[in-house]
Amino acid sequence: MPRAENAVGIDACPYGWFATVLIGGSIETELYEDFSELHSDYQESRMLVDIPIGLPTGGRRRCDIEARELLGCRSNSVFFPPCESAAAVEDYDEANTRHRDDIGHGLSQQSHAISDKINEVEAVVGEALDGPIYESHLELCFYAINGQPIAYSKSSKRGLAFRRHLLEQKHSGMDDEYEQVLDDTLQKDVRRDDILDSMALALAAQSEELQSVPENTGPDVPRIHYPITPALADNPWSEP
Repeated sequence: MPRAENAVGIDACPYGWFATVLIGGSIETELYEDFSELHSDYQESRMLVDIPIGLPTGGRRRCDIEARELLGCRSNSVFFPPCESAAAVEDYDEANTRHRDDIGHGLSQQSHAISDKINEVEAVVGEALDGPIYESHLELCFYAINGQPIAYSKSSKRGLAFRRHLLEQKHSGMDDEYEQVLDDTLQKDVRRDDILDSMALALAAQSEELQSVPENTGPDVPRIHYPITPALADNPWSEP
């Protein structure tokens, strides 16, 4: 898989979607209300989005189980997505019942809350799991950048500062762009972690190689993509 010329990292946000676009050495960011419009603007680029692509049937997705195993202390950041019948209804209790009947497990409130986003991406992607839109996960991207799962939650002061440090270390100018987005947008539209997550996904999309969980599967099996993980560097931030 060659290095992407144009790479786009996409995260859901209260306004709709927040995109970080890396074109050569430049960094651009943009807000979109509709995923279809975002896709139309960047359909020739490699796009990584932190939304499930390919919903579970008959049981939980293997990719989510393996991602949780990889992430250890950050495992709870991986939600088990709703099945198709559950994602189709707005009422949580009905969705939970449908999901339990189809999958054999209950559905979390967090997973149900992103059903509209899942459906919006599915309407564009259809059954194509091999790109150019790839499912990813922000904590797997940070895991790859850091060489191991980050001990600190992104909602903590130290976790936020460390993630900003990693992004700037990986691509000069990321932190200035982060500050600029904070100045230009309202928090009710874009949360600060939406910005960081989108940037991490864009860096992942620009990577020379992507790996996935699970590995070596058929094209019809959902996968979560992330960059090749380097050997762990001697980094004092990595220790709790």
